[in-house]
Amino acid sequence: MSDHTPNHPPIAEVDLHAFLDGELPEDRARVVEAAILADPALADRLAAYEADKAMMKRLYSPLIERPVPQHLIDLAQSAAEAPMYRPWADWRRLGAVAAVVLLLVGGGAYLAGRPAGDVVQMALAARDVPASVPSDLSPYNAALSRIVALNIKVPDLSRAGYRLAGVKVADGAATVAYRDAADRLFTIYLRHSDGTVRFDQFKRDNLRVCVWQDDQLSMVMAGEMSAAVMQKLASMAYVGLTA
Repeated sequence: MSDHTPNHPPIAEVDLHAFLDGELPEDRARVVEAAILADPALADRLAAYEADKAMMKRLYSPLIERPVPQHLIDLAQSAAEAPMYRPWADWRRLGAVAAVVLLLVGGGAYLAGRPAGDVVQMALAARDVPASVPSDLSPYNAALSRIVALNIKVPDLSRAGYRLAGVKVADGAATVAYRDAADRLFTIYLRHSDGTVRFDQFKRDNLRVCVWQDDQLSMVMAGEMSAAVMQKLASMAYVGLTA
């Protein structure tokens, strides 16, 4: 389905981001909202952006709340107080401060390295989940929450065509299994994070594996699919855990 009408310009990526942030003019917001409701593909794109935003909030909120180091404050103040006849020097110094802050806040989060092999091995070994869907997910939601010390629940991935196929909780970890219409298995292995922030996606034999870990939650997802489908499912799962 088209994401525009003859009377309105197409829905661009900037429209979706502005809609998500509540920054669109009221008339344009109504157009975008109507397009999202009418177009599942557009709704999926918005959901992916929402997942990215939620991930960034979870990753960086602890860093943003930390006080700025005094030496960076001093550097910024000295740059701002420099003589006005040296504008380029001022901007270069302020740019240096910005670069340092970006490195501390952004780069440090992703310089944690590749995912630990033992976690991936445990996740793949735990893919054998009994094919039984509990009628009441409350005990499993409570178990998942205890494992990761967060209030989470079994994600609903039905919009992506994956039905819940089983849940297994054992040894301080949980595996949630899903199957699509072709009976392909997709699993989410959950455990408490060791505090290291990681995001990685790679192939292991015929499986696509995605590791998504923040300071509290560690997820290893695996299934036979493309990188694009894995990214979509991973985003939906991450948001669905805390929805």
